[in-house]
Amino acid sequence: MSRTEVAGLHGAVIAVLTEWTDRLTRAAREKFPEKVTAFRPEMAVHGRFGSPCPVCGSKVERIVYAENECNYCPKCQSGGRILADRALSRLLKDDWPRSRPN
Repeated sequence: MSRTEVAGLHGAVIAVLTEWTDRLTRAAREKFPEKVTAFRPEMAVHGRFGSPCPVCGSKVERIVYAENECNYCPKCQSGGRILADRALSRLLKDDWPRSRPN
């Protein structure tokens, strides 16, 4: 990954975290949340494994690690690459897909 890509990624992370910090702070000021959850309908892919990406329509993929998972759109977020799930990619080795046909 080049310095330009790292700088772009860093800027995007800061922008998204700032936006969500502001949103959640405003919501808590209006009324303290009765149910605290990480899943929000405004989030593009978080908690939407298997659903279409709202931006491009590609299937949302996931990486499972321990008791957690990370959802992402391979087309929008990883240039079409399917990211390796350690346990599954170890099991499948060379059969693990590097990309999924659209």
